[in-house]
Amino acid sequence: MPAAARATRPKRTAAELLAEARTVTADWSADDLTADRLRTALRASAKNARSLRDTLRAERATAGDGVAA
Repeated sequence: MPAAARATRPKRTAAELLAEARTVTADWSADDLTADRLRTALRASAKNARSLRDTLRAERATAGDGVAA
């Protein structure tokens, strides 16, 4: 198949992924906030999902929600 015939998905920046992750996980509990669940919900790589998970957990911990990492 020629390369021109293949549909490519535009690459999302880290900021775009984080914004989308914040929206998607707004009502998730701390136990639901896993890298695998983020990966499947956002269709992101495992590496990006782990980074997003760590960032979201840190944000929730500093926000004073009582949710610890």
